Amino acid sequence: MKPLALLLLATGTANAGGMFLPVRGVHSLERAGALVAGAEDADALFDDPAGLEHAVSAVGRWAFLIDGTFVKQAVDYARLDSAGNRLPSVSNNYPGIVSPTVAIAYRLSDRIVLAGGIAAPDAGLSRYDPQGPERYASASLAESLFVTMAFGGSYRVSKTLRIGATVQNVVSKIASRVTLSGCPAQTICAPEDPEFDADTKLTQLALFAPAASAGVQWDVLPLVTLGAMAQTPTRITNQSGTLETKLPSASFYDGAYIKGDSAGLEMNLPAIFRFGAEFHPHPRVRIEAALDVELWSIQETIAIVPKGVTIENAAGVGTYVLGKVEIPRNYRNSYAPSIGGEYRADRWSVGAGYSYETAAAPSGYVSTLTVDAGKHLFGLGGSVTLAGWEVGASAGYVKLNDVHVTLTEARVPQLTPIRDQPSEIYINAGAYKSHYVLGGLRLSHEF
Repeated sequence: MKPLALLLLATGTANAGGMFLPVRGVHSLERAGALVAGAEDADALFDDPAGLEHAVSAVGRWAFLIDGTFVKQAVDYARLDSAGNRLPSVSNNYPGIVSPTVAIAYRLSDRIVLAGGIAAPDAGLSRYDPQGPERYASASLAESLFVTMAFGGSYRVSKTLRIGATVQNVVSKIASRVTLSGCPAQTICAPEDPEFDADTKLTQLALFAPAASAGVQWDVLPLVTLGAMAQTPTRITNQSGTLETKLPSASFYDGAYIKGDSAGLEMNLPAIFRFGAEFHPHPRVRIEAALDVELWSIQETIAIVPKGVTIENAAGVGTYVLGKVEIPRNYRNSYAPSIGGEYRADRWSVGAGYSYETAAAPSGYVSTLTVDAGKHLFGLGGSVTLAGWEVGASAGYVKLNDVHVTLTEARVPQLTPIRDQPSEIYINAGAYKSHYVLGGLRLSHEF
C-alpha cells in the first residue's frame, strides 16, 4: 500500500548516517584517510581544497584525475524477534559498488588554481532476502548513490600558506525496499503478523542539496605542514519519490485503495571537519597524522511530510489522511583519527595507513539499514609513472566491532504509518558482524 512507503523514504536515505567511511578515493584509501595536509592532486578539491595549489606545477596548465574504488560491505545478522526467539541468520548478498572520482584543475595564474569534479563517498550498500527476518528494517538499498558535484579553487597567499574553498551540490538517488506493517489502530494484530506485511519499494532522485567547504595548508616549519578543512552540513528536503507497495493480504484491506503517492523528506547530513599534520623528515618520505570529525548529532530525526496521501474505502473507517511522521535517529558525532605515510621515488611510490572511526549510530539503533560500529581501517597502495601518466592502486580492509542488541536495548520500531502512535514493537535486536573490502585504481596526468 503506497502510503506505507512514506516511511521507506526516510529509511532509504538514512543509509548516509554511519555508513560513509572516513576515506574517499584511491589515494585517501592508501593512507587510511590521513590526507589533509598532504592533499596535492586534483582530488584535493574534496580532501582539502587548499592543496589544489600543488595540483598543477608552474610549467603546466591542466591536471586531470579519474579513479574508482570498489566497496563491498559484508554483513551477517542473527535476529531476535520481538518475542526473543532467535531467527535464521541472513547475509548481505549485494556484490558491491564502484565509487568514482573525477576532477580537473586549471592554473589560472601563478597564485590561483581552479578545479571542478564529482565524487561519490565510499559506502556499503545492501540487499537481503525480501522475505527474510530482517525485512522490517531494510531488505535492500541496492542501486542507491550519493554524488557530490564541486567547483572551487586555491590561492597561494605566500610561499608557505595556501587557502582554498568550494561550492558543492549533493545529488542523491535512493532505491530501497522494506516491509512495513499495515496494522491499523482499529485492529489488534499479533506482533509481526505477516498478513499485515506491506512489501514496499521506493525510487527517489533528489537533485539539489547545496553545501560548501574551505581549507588551509600552512608550512609552519621546513619539515612540517599543517592542514584543515571544514564542510557545511547538508539539508535534504521536499523531495518526491516513486512508490510501489503491495496491499497487505489481511481482509481489513478488501476493497481499499490508495489516493496520492507523493511525500516530502526532511533530513540533515553532517558538517565535517578534518585536521592533519604532515611530517617530511626526508624529501622522499611523508608521514601524516589526521583527524576526521563528522557531526552526526545533527540527525536526531527524519521527518516525512505526506502530500495529499489517503487510504480510501478502509473497512470501518472510510478514509485515512496521513500526516507528518518523525522517525527518531539520535545519532552522535563520529571521530576518526588516522596515521598514514608514503615513500616516493622518482617514478614510483608506496604507502600505507590505519584509522579507527567511532560509530555514529548508537547500538540500539543499529539494524540491517545502518550496520554501524567502531571501525578499524587498514589501507595500502602505491603508484608508478608511465609515459607521463601516474597509475595508482590501493586496497583496504575495514573490520567493524561486533554489535549485540538486546531486546531491552532495541530502539528501531516496526514501521506502522497508518496507526495514530509509534509502534512499540522493536525489530533490530540480535547479533551483527560486518566488514568491508575495498580496492581501487586511479589515473592522473598533468599537461
